[in-house]
Amino acid sequence: MALSAEMEKVMGQGNCLMPDLNISLGDMTNPTEGTVTKIMVHYLRCFGFRLDPPYKSGCETAFASREGRVFLIRLCRQVERIIQISFPNKTYTYVDIMKPAVKKTLSTLSYLFNYLAYYKVFKKNVLGPVEEAIKLKDSLTAEIKAKSQQLEQRRQKADSVENDTRDCEVAIDQLQKELKDSQAKLHQLRKSFSEQSNALELLEQQQMELDKRIGHWEQLVVEDGQVMELTKKIKSACSHVESCKAELAGKKQVTNDHRQVIEASQEVVTALEKATAVLTTIKVEDYTESSKKLETVEKQVSALEANYQMRGLDSEVKKQELSSCDQQYDARKHKHDVEGQKLQKQIEMLQDELEEGKNRIDDLGTVLQELNQRNLGQHQLQGILSERLREALGEIWQFGST
Repeated sequence: MALSAEMEKVMGQGNCLMPDLNISLGDMTNPTEGTVTKIMVHYLRCFGFRLDPPYKSGCETAFASREGRVFLIRLCRQVERIIQISFPNKTYTYVDIMKPAVKKTLSTLSYLFNYLAYYKVFKKNVLGPVEEAIKLKDSLTAEIKAKSQQLEQRRQKADSVENDTRDCEVAIDQLQKELKDSQAKLHQLRKSFSEQSNALELLEQQQMELDKRIGHWEQLVVEDGQVMELTKKIKSACSHVESCKAELAGKKQVTNDHRQVIEASQEVVTALEKATAVLTTIKVEDYTESSKKLETVEKQVSALEANYQMRGLDSEVKKQELSSCDQQYDARKHKHDVEGQKLQKQIEMLQDELEEGKNRIDDLGTVLQELNQRNLGQHQLQGILSERLREALGEIWQFGST
């Protein structure tokens, strides 16, 4: 009864730890070489060993070939090393597989299954956090790579923005050159304006001469051959006179104002003539001379005002041209100033993003250092376990790993 209970216990442990093996009660009551080999191969695969028999199970016996015998010997040594971790004096030989005894097979499988259960518990409790830390480290390294790529892209963008700023600087220099050229053109326009004003004065003088000639021609009697030529000249002069009359029509208001001033001055003159009885003759003569001078000056003032209005119209036209040039220059300057400010803001934003990315990388580096320090103890535990397994398994570990 005790033996059958132990068999059921071992069978339950094996099926629980290795469900794909499907151990039956008959395998425990009457163990054979194929059954034990199959159980041991599945057992070592749970530890990561890749052991495949060089023969097909059920087709031929293991000891029929040299490769099969060598495989069973190595399998026995591997199992023996695992058993000797806790029981150094126990052995498991080639005969225990070729001719398996019920009690020794049960005791061996009971120990092996207990050790496998302990290994899985240890793997879940200790190696689980280690794997999570490794995964976290891998995710952080991947994030760092992504951030580095983003930083590289932003650096490329910053380089492109710098190139754009250089292009803008070149454009600004070109605009400055254009400004200098426009200033030179403005200086030339001012010179041409002064020349045109001089030409207007000459035209006015010519007009006065033509008026004199017209008056002289009206008094003269000409021959029949000269009539056509004189009529043409008279018509051109009359058209010019008509234009002058049109200009003088606008100046009637000014002349009326001057007339009012002259009338007021005449009233003053009459008042002064009444006062001549009181004043001395010398003072009266001085006053008459000054009044005559005043009249001549007023005539000169009216002529100068007419000339000044003509020049004022020409100067207004030139001023409008100059103001349009200044407005175009101001518009271009404002446009380029706005573009320069936008580029400067973009450069500042990119620099802030670069600084923020660097700070994030530094924070991630500190987090990685803390995780590495936390994982040191776990790696040491894993190293102790692996060292014990290596010491126990020896060269068979290398064989299983290959």
